Amino acid sequence: MKRFAVIIILFSVSLIALAQSDTLTQQTNPFVKRSWFAVPIAFYQEETSVGFGATGGYYFNSSSLSKISSISGSVIYTILNQAKVNINPRIYSKNKKWYFTGNANFKYYPDIYYGIGNGGLPKTAYLDSVNLAGKGMHYTSESFEIKFSPSYYVLDNFAVGLNLAFQWEKMIVKDSNKGTYQEIKNVYGSAGWNPYFMWGLGAYIQYDSRDNQFYPQKFSNFVKLSALTYNKALGSSYDVTSVTLDVRQYIPTWVGQVFAWQVYADARFGRDVPFRMLPTIGGSDNLRGFRERKFTDKFMWMVQAEYRIPIWWRLKAAVFCSFGDVMDIYDPTYNKLKVGYGLGLRCRLNQARVNLRFDVSFNNYGEYKFNITATEAF
Repeated sequence: MKRFAVIIILFSVSLIALAQSDTLTQQTNPFVKRSWFAVPIAFYQEETSVGFGATGGYYFNSSSLSKISSISGSVIYTILNQAKVNINPRIYSKNKKWYFTGNANFKYYPDIYYGIGNGGLPKTAYLDSVNLAGKGMHYTSESFEIKFSPSYYVLDNFAVGLNLAFQWEKMIVKDSNKGTYQEIKNVYGSAGWNPYFMWGLGAYIQYDSRDNQFYPQKFSNFVKLSALTYNKALGSSYDVTSVTLDVRQYIPTWVGQVFAWQVYADARFGRDVPFRMLPTIGGSDNLRGFRERKFTDKFMWMVQAEYRIPIWWRLKAAVFCSFGDVMDIYDPTYNKLKVGYGLGLRCRLNQARVNLRFDVSFNNYGEYKFNITATEAF
């Protein structure tokens, strides 16, 4: 039986402290004043039940609309005792040559394991006997992760940087699921089920001609190639290398409308890769309409496009579609191409062009979702 998810937005209130100016003023005055916002949210969906929290950010004074320093984050809690805390700093040096970005997050998150691959849990005799084939097994992930990426702009739009990462994670499985847990390990292996530490070191190159990193309005391109390796010699529990490619383009059409598209690919190399470190589709930013982590494997790819339309004052609309899939990089096979599509509303929160985003999305599996977050999907 297909799984449906419904998110009911109970309220969304923006608190904005800034000296605002409209789009025409921004175009003639590149100086961006400091601002902050906080957005309390509440929601319901099948995998989380009732949840609530807040997202917000602080944005510094800037003489450039394309390079704005900020500190943003979110806190989410649900009545299933799921908790997420996330902090994202983006800091430019005074001369805009150095850029420091990172992420720190803590999760205590009951979740569902759907297997590895693009078809869900297989129909083994045991999983059939406990009526879990294709439905997944409940478990809880407790994790802490820090990523830090300092970079230097060699040219105005071209930067090179380092990737530094630390991750710790532990899985908790209820006694009532021990039989299923053992069967899953027999089918997929044990990587990631025992507590593990990962230390990562890598590098990236980036070309970014966007006039604004949050909501580009002029013709621009973004290309980023990134690599990160976790090695037992550095103290990691597993040897894993990740490689990602992110390509985006923004094309203004007429009367403030923008057509944006993205190609994204993410790969993991290694004999044993913890299952929660595998690339996944779904969520609020890629292949919207799918539940995050329902389909995971060593390689994922996705193409998405979005048409952004001004409506009135700070309000905008968007229509979007995407397609992609996951697969085993060493044995690529397809089950069913994943397709997502939908529409949404945007409300500009500050002069830095940060938007409050509300999307309703559907997929070709007959499911639909609602998402509310700050900043664009890409």
